[in-house]
Amino acid sequence: MTRCKVRHLPATLGRLFERSTLSDPYWHAGLTHCTLARVNGPAASTRFFASLTLLTCLGFSPPTAAQAPAFSVKDVFALVHEQPSFFEQIWEQRFDAAAKEARGEMLEELRAARARGYIDFAYFHWRETGQAVSETWPARRRAEAAVDVNDARALDRPEHSAFLDAWLRSEARARLASDAALQTGDNRWLRARFAVVESRVREPVVRRRLLHAAVAVHIDDNGGRGVPELIERYAALTGASSADTAPLRTAVTEFLAQSQGHRIEAYKTIDGVALEAHVFPPAAADSPRPALVWFHGGSWNTGSWAHCPIVCAVARERNYVVIQIEYRTDERFASGPLAIIEDARDAVAWVRAHAGELGVNPARVLIAGFSSGGAVAALLATRSAPADLRGAVLMSPCVAPLGDAWFRRMTEGRASGSEVTPAANLDAADPPMFAVQGDADEMCPYSDTTAFAEAARDVGVDVELLTLPDATHFFAFRSPAARAKAAEAIGSFLDRRR
Repeated sequence: MTRCKVRHLPATLGRLFERSTLSDPYWHAGLTHCTLARVNGPAASTRFFASLTLLTCLGFSPPTAAQAPAFSVKDVFALVHEQPSFFEQIWEQRFDAAAKEARGEMLEELRAARARGYIDFAYFHWRETGQAVSETWPARRRAEAAVDVNDARALDRPEHSAFLDAWLRSEARARLASDAALQTGDNRWLRARFAVVESRVREPVVRRRLLHAAVAVHIDDNGGRGVPELIERYAALTGASSADTAPLRTAVTEFLAQSQGHRIEAYKTIDGVALEAHVFPPAAADSPRPALVWFHGGSWNTGSWAHCPIVCAVARERNYVVIQIEYRTDERFASGPLAIIEDARDAVAWVRAHAGELGVNPARVLIAGFSSGGAVAALLATRSAPADLRGAVLMSPCVAPLGDAWFRRMTEGRASGSEVTPAANLDAADPPMFAVQGDADEMCPYSDTTAFAEAARDVGVDVELLTLPDATHFFAFRSPAARAKAAEAIGSFLDRRR
């Protein structure tokens, strides 16, 4: 079954502003969901605009900016390197020109587009330049004040809806930074959105629309752990009917059902939240078996342990013990990408330390990952002690994470560039690696992977790169032919590394 949830579009589009890398689509048990493209590196603007094309191809439309020229997201991004005062001057001139003949709903839509532009500029400017824009920027606050967040009549207008998403995201970010209660536990961004709506939105219909969308998107992107109590809170805050909450409850139930029928262990606990290793032993487990430890994608932001295209099924067919890792994604823990890398390292150490009880041969532990999970696997493969790992599978990997502007901002001052760059840590003692990627990957540059493979071979690392002609980042569920070719090659690599 394929789901591309149109009702999630406003919040999904909003995450384009919140992250330079957006949530990956995933395949698990035949289930996919569609989200957005990422923006990174020197070609950020090109990839950003390509992502808008991707949205259209998926059947989505970007905010219309009231169909007025010069108010699109593209126009905001074009000014991102300017100083706030210059942006304000240009933005107000454009608004005055567009609003001159506007009346009624058109004028309200233009006001929403203007306010959204200020919010987006503040985020993009920080992300691309490292310079923060004051939260009390008067022009921004005046523009926001001109839009009524409690106007239920405007909820279905595209610019008003896009403004609400940008506004809620921005206010939630500020709440996360200032409220100590939100800086611990699970589902932090979702709880921050609840806090903003509860304190700033009084109209029940608007409350219901914003929170329903927030919960639905969260489940779709991050799973359902800790969400049932938030659904109860949603119902209490909004008076939502059982019919309204039923789809949310069903989605949580479906996600939690994936945790049935296999072994689950806590490999570490953070802020009272147990991070889980989901263990799938092979049918024939009469002796210690090789293990494959899986790191899901999600652009460091979202994702679930259950999202594993191709690799996990192929490994289980070959009698590997497959261990799928839950780690601290930013949407749930607001902890940044370094926390994910730390958790992945701890998870591998836990597998090796508990090899006996897991039925694993500690000398036969492999790792694998997709997209940002591929970056995690590449980092561990190049930074682990010799002989700790038997091999690594990198699928559509983002092997140059510093090319991502958000990743740079979230790691600068916390880790050196070499610490988060797989190629900077290559040496002949690294385990063999197998990478598979489409040469038309629109998310993680194929050229980065070819450069990484060449650098690895230069220092004596055994690296194979399977290039899938014309295949995109998500070939695993878009191209049956590419999927079959990848599965066969991954299986062959796993057979050799048993």
